[in-house]
Amino acid sequence: MSSKLKIDTRVRSLKNYLEEFEQGVFQIPSFQRDFLWSQDDIKQLFDSIKSNYPIGSILFWKPLENAKSFIDDNDPKIGPYKYILKEKKDPVFILDGLQRLTSLFGCLINPKKTNLNLINSIWEGKFNLYYDLEEQKFIYLRQKSRNLPFQVPVYIFMNSIDFRQYARKEFEKIDDENKIEQYYDRADEIGQIFNNYQIASVDIEYASIDEAVEIFKRVNEKGLPIAKDWIVSALTNKGNFRLGTEIDNLLDELKLYNYENIKRDIIFQCIQSSFGKIYFDYKIEELVVRDDFEDVTVKTLKSVKKAVEFLYENLLVLNSKLIPYNSQLIFLTVFFNSMHHKELSYNQIISLKKWFWITSYSNYFTIYSLSNQRKAFEKFNQFIIDENVNPVFYDNENNFFMTLDFPNKIGMGSVRAKSLALFMINYSQGIKEISLQKINAENVGNFESGSLFSKPQKDNPSENFIPVVENLEIENGKRQFILLTRLKRPKNYSSLLNKEYENLFITSKMVDEYNNDLNSDDLILRLRREVIVDAEKKFVEKLDIFYNVPIDF
Repeated sequence: MSSKLKIDTRVRSLKNYLEEFEQGVFQIPSFQRDFLWSQDDIKQLFDSIKSNYPIGSILFWKPLENAKSFIDDNDPKIGPYKYILKEKKDPVFILDGLQRLTSLFGCLINPKKTNLNLINSIWEGKFNLYYDLEEQKFIYLRQKSRNLPFQVPVYIFMNSIDFRQYARKEFEKIDDENKIEQYYDRADEIGQIFNNYQIASVDIEYASIDEAVEIFKRVNEKGLPIAKDWIVSALTNKGNFRLGTEIDNLLDELKLYNYENIKRDIIFQCIQSSFGKIYFDYKIEELVVRDDFEDVTVKTLKSVKKAVEFLYENLLVLNSKLIPYNSQLIFLTVFFNSMHHKELSYNQIISLKKWFWITSYSNYFTIYSLSNQRKAFEKFNQFIIDENVNPVFYDNENNFFMTLDFPNKIGMGSVRAKSLALFMINYSQGIKEISLQKINAENVGNFESGSLFSKPQKDNPSENFIPVVENLEIENGKRQFILLTRLKRPKNYSSLLNKEYENLFITSKMVDEYNNDLNSDDLILRLRREVIVDAEKKFVEKLDIFYNVPIDF
């Protein structure tokens, strides 16, 4: 520990933070993550302040030495404002609280009065927040729409003169005197809350980066989990490599596959598992000191994209919510790390597909302890070396896998339900057995969950699920996406009951029942459930998994 290390705690007003920001006191270290919050995140922050709830402390850091090496001198900005680097002063870096401070600076500084350099496009996109004095809530206006007189930009409330000028101009448009008086009262209340709001900070002075990270971890031990890529970026700060940015770029590329919202921790677990052991056998500190950390990480991020592409095109996992287990993505990433630029063989593709379906339907990563998951990872690595090895690990050859009960609903919190949904999606595209058959991501326009009949969410059974996949087709030389019905996003897909659709488990008998009685929903769903169960049973039994037939069959 440095003999100069000093830790101080302070409580200052929100207004004081804004003034210091405009004076150029705060800077962002080069390893810090970008601003990631959505408009909803920002509104929730302001709702907390309005309610006088605490929003957590801010962590500042003054480096012990080499402060310049942590300065991001490549177009430095916080939110919509560029700031000027002050060479004579020791920089004060924001270690924790950047998302919160950026939201406050961006929304509460008057862009028409500040000397800071405003990037208008960024400000309009995230920070042009209003407070609706009628509804008493924070809002964003629709693009290009004008605010009503009682919808006030939030930065106006930080200065009483600004508000009086605004009110004189805008409240004159309101005819109702009682309303005007009410708006004044409400504006006065929200203005006082903003101006009196206090935020605590922890100031770490003259600490090395290792000490700052350790203190940060301990401060957050019982609070929000610290982002692993933040720690790694801090501990490997070399100027050219910033893990947070690399992950941001990857997530941007994964938009093609609807995987852009996958959790960053899962990507980090892919990186951890690429060093030879399964991710939970490594600590961050063990990885970042390795000479090959950057090379392995860069390679792994490319493999994550290949693994996602494989899940999407070969198994029709059409968005990140549909993945039964995150470990499946992790294992596949390790597999593609070994492939370099080689094409997958027939045996590898079939084995990987079979492994995916077995691990999904057997609840593989749920029924196995960490010890057995470690063995499962080792067995999978044997398959990577020798494609003739079965990648599935069996802890007891005499025990067989079996499915859980047929799910009552298609919910994204259940592995069994996701497995059924994926089976039905594959079936809808004519993929009814494990083969080389696949789709092309560029030929899929959209995927969403539909329902055969309109049902309340709590009463919507699995057999009512209709996978809606828009496929691109070329007709008369033109590219167009083919919809399931003439309407895009209808309330339900009962119009499909005009004829038999084998791939959607709609039989001629169901069509007849519907034509005879438009209120035959329950009967049709019961018939459809029987057809789905029969088809799923045949598919699962070919995986050598025991299929639990529903009791009422």
